[in-house]
Amino acid sequence: MARFDAVVVGAGPAGSTAARELAASGARVLVLDKSTFPRYKACGGGIPLRTERLLPFPIDVVVEDSVNLLEVSLRGRSGFVRDSGSPFARMVMRDRFDDLLLEWACAAGAQFRPLSTVRVVDSDSDELTVRCDDSFEAQARFLVCADGAHSPTGKMTGLGEGIAECAAWEVEFEGSATNRARWSGRAFVDVGYSPWGYGWLFPKEKHLSVGMVLPGDNARELKGRVAALAERIGVATEPTAISRGHKIRFRRENEPIAGARALLAGDAAGLADEFTEEGIVYALQSGRLAARNLLRALDCGPGLASYQEDVNSEIMPELKAARYMAGLFYAGLRRGGRGWFTAARLMPGLWSAFFAVQRGESSYAREVTRFWFVRLARRLQSS
Repeated sequence: MARFDAVVVGAGPAGSTAARELAASGARVLVLDKSTFPRYKACGGGIPLRTERLLPFPIDVVVEDSVNLLEVSLRGRSGFVRDSGSPFARMVMRDRFDDLLLEWACAAGAQFRPLSTVRVVDSDSDELTVRCDDSFEAQARFLVCADGAHSPTGKMTGLGEGIAECAAWEVEFEGSATNRARWSGRAFVDVGYSPWGYGWLFPKEKHLSVGMVLPGDNARELKGRVAALAERIGVATEPTAISRGHKIRFRRENEPIAGARALLAGDAAGLADEFTEEGIVYALQSGRLAARNLLRALDCGPGLASYQEDVNSEIMPELKAARYMAGLFYAGLRRGGRGWFTAARLMPGLWSAFFAVQRGESSYAREVTRFWFVRLARRLQSS
């Protein structure tokens, strides 16, 4: 039976990052994934500029557009545009982006086995045994569960219980030259959905990614609402390349994401922010933290409690701040409707703060301490 220091399940951003950093430090690493790569991944594909700072290699080869314009509307009305002055996000197709991260992991020495779905995880005091549906088995000292928001491997290890979630639906339209030119360099966000949520259009080289995220209880509304959004913004007649739903998880408190020999990373751990529903930057961060703590455990003995402690201290403050900002923004829309939307339009501090966070010049945790957020919170609480 093949033996490794660590088996990583899932070759997305979190898994490939953990595998790359582990292999680069000399660990024997195996990456398992149920798919071959590249593979389509349902995701808006808008990557904040701050993401690039977490990678030791350029991503230019997979960037399909860079956006500095943000167009915002209230259910298709009262739209306005804010210019960040310089790009605040890169637009990628996740199949190409994820494949790039995996290539770097393999170049560092990680082994990759596609088309292997984990069915059983057995553990004892010394190691884990992973058994796949293709009869492949491997033993390892540690396991990284980076297999997405559903994380069946995480469930096998008893981790991730109680993490909140929501639902999203996305359609990839084959954009005409006219529509691609219309949306080039511009991200679109449509708000005003109850009780919260937003629709989006993100431009790509050959596609226009249109989607929406809503609370899980509203999942059945998604297809119809995305179709209506596409109609309003003039892309509904474009050919559809693919449409797919997915869920997003939000870790809010101290839900368990690490055990003695296994940990959750990225979407499996619920590391997405509740203001933008973006999770790639946190996936990369958690992959790095996973590698750091696994290397420590390989040297000093079993136990991965320090990983959860690091996530709690280095990632959770940002996620909690983003949740606070989302609460303020959506509470304002629910209570003030168009009046709040108009007020938000006239708040330059709101948009400069948002762009600064996306570029990595600030953070949600820092921005929630600024005076205008405190004043706004008091006003909403007293209304």
